[in-house]
Amino acid sequence: MVRKIISLVLGSVLVVAGIYGFLYLLFFTINPVRILYFLVPGGLLVIGIVILWEDLTELLRRW
Repeated sequence: MVRKIISLVLGSVLVVAGIYGFLYLLFFTINPVRILYFLVPGGLLVIGIVILWEDLTELLRRW
């Protein structure tokens, strides 16, 4: 049970960090940003979504 709570918190934090980083790069950078820099927040977002997807589907299968 503790593992699930930690995993849900980690997934949520990664999703929020990915969205925040992506929006920061879109709205608050003055100079053009390389596409490579968008991979970091995008990767965080995808990893967070995968973690949450795995946990939530397993939780829904039990019910």
